[in-house]
Amino acid sequence: MAGSNNGNSGFTGSFFFDRSATSVVNANKIKGTFDYAYGRYLAWDSFFKELSRVQNDIVNSNGVVDLNTGQSVDINSVGGALGLQIYMQALDSSREAADGLANLGLKNENKLWTLR
Repeated sequence: MAGSNNGNSGFTGSFFFDRSATSVVNANKIKGTFDYAYGRYLAWDSFFKELSRVQNDIVNSNGVVDLNTGQSVDINSVGGALGLQIYMQALDSSREAADGLANLGLKNENKLWTLR
């Protein structure tokens, strides 16, 4: 039956939209809200943790690096080195994006507090 949850209490099967489902989604969005400075810290922290993990894999596993995507690349081959370079550039770009958004938020927050 369309629009029902077939007696399940979870959100499996066909999904229905009502106030309880909307409140669950909104509550989960609010749980992850941080201030801008903490968001900037998380961006830098996750970047350097991943960078450290990749360096550890390079040194300790003869150049075979396991990426977060589930793939393994061998940096001793041209394709593996190129794949790792693209992965690290994407990782740095995501850090820069999060850092830029946090800086923008901090600047807007500063303007809001200094408005007269």
